[in-house]
Amino acid sequence: MPPSIDDAISGYKRLSRAMLNSKTARWRDLDITMQQLRALYFLRDEAEASVGRLAELFAFGLPAASVLADRLVRAGYAERREDPADRRRVLLSLSRTGNRLVSELREGSHTLLRRWMTALSRDEVEALARGWNALADVAAGARDRETTTV
Repeated sequence: MPPSIDDAISGYKRLSRAMLNSKTARWRDLDITMQQLRALYFLRDEAEASVGRLAELFAFGLPAASVLADRLVRAGYAERREDPADRRRVLLSLSRTGNRLVSELREGSHTLLRRWMTALSRDEVEALARGWNALADVAAGARDRETTTV
């Protein structure tokens, strides 16, 4: 019997659990909330964002976003500056420390996945690559666009 979607989701959960367990010690040493970590990842992807954009992302008010920004700046993970085009607007970007932390966490995950994947056969790695890329296409809406243009 071929694997089902439930089998794939179960495998994904097992992989996520294994990754979390392997990084527990590193995460335990971090004095950072999940919300702060999400903000750091967001700033890494955006390069720079306003406090208002953080409020939108987390679906809370500007005062709460300001508190989040203050904590990131005080911890040394982010830097703030005034927007030259609008001095009322505060812009945030990752500091070197914040950039290093996000890189370390991301690369740690990639290194771990690479190590585990070396235990797979070439066919298994190819199947995994096809599956992940297909799922990424669906998530990005690429398949929807392809089917509507055909």
